[in-house]
Amino acid sequence: MERRICLVLIAVVWMGLAVGALESIAAEKTIGLMWTTKSGIAKRTAVAFIERMREIAPDVKVIERSQLPAGVDVEQVFKDLEGSTDAVVFLRSMGAQFLAKAPLKGPAFIGACNNPQELGVIKNLASPEGNITGVTYFVPYEQRFEAIRSLFPRVKSLALALERGHPVAPLEQSGTREQCLRLGIAYHEVQASTAKELDAEMEKVADKVDLFVAGATRLAIDNITVQTTVANRHNKPIFSYTDGRTKLGATAELAANDLKLGRMLAESVVDVVVKGRPVREVPVKMDPQPELVINETMVKILGLDIPAEIMKKATIVK
Repeated sequence: MERRICLVLIAVVWMGLAVGALESIAAEKTIGLMWTTKSGIAKRTAVAFIERMREIAPDVKVIERSQLPAGVDVEQVFKDLEGSTDAVVFLRSMGAQFLAKAPLKGPAFIGACNNPQELGVIKNLASPEGNITGVTYFVPYEQRFEAIRSLFPRVKSLALALERGHPVAPLEQSGTREQCLRLGIAYHEVQASTAKELDAEMEKVADKVDLFVAGATRLAIDNITVQTTVANRHNKPIFSYTDGRTKLGATAELAANDLKLGRMLAESVVDVVVKGRPVREVPVKMDPQPELVINETMVKILGLDIPAEIMKKATIVK
């Protein structure tokens, strides 16, 4: 009995020492967090990341360089952070592309970005081969189109709205076009650089399509109200590839939850930087359950007949 009590006490002491050692390590760590220009996805991811870091590693300091203006020397900002921190989190797809080419001195993390494989930053998401891991908001296009077909079974043509020149645009183009070809849906495309141009280009194709798709590029994300205005004029639904657009008037969305991904990113950072796990053992994480959200008000306005079983499974907003 005495021996058993002694062993329990030793275990408790050992666990206490281990926790104390981990807290001591965390207290010495600093993380750099950066992204360029305004991005709702990056901001939501960053907010959740910082909140989760405070919960699981409160002694780790996060140095934030957010919404860096266009024209800033991104490479210099990154070098400054890399030289003064234990790891750098570089959000957005352009951040992932930067990291893919940068000679890294330590671990780096991606987030608020599209498919890292297609962006050329990581080949094996399950076991990253370099010194980069993180999270991605990517949802497989097959999964997106399962939702589109279940919501809008009569769709014969669609138009994908994108920001011209955005690094994600080619990925959205190829993924969407491939699914349209597979399902026999006519593919159209709207590319624009300004909200005014987006309105005009959507008007040009409005009579040719049954559905508008808001792609995961900044212009399309930030100007969903411009798209809903055009779509409503022509009594056409909008399906969004990104989170939070149904609250602003899109008919439906299937998207990763940015807040969830921000929390998952913090956990990966702690695994590598605080706990010392090798990057190859920390997979790139995706939202395991992208959320289907339906705007009930728009469904009624457009006179859509969406099956009751789908409405029950979806999150409904008004």
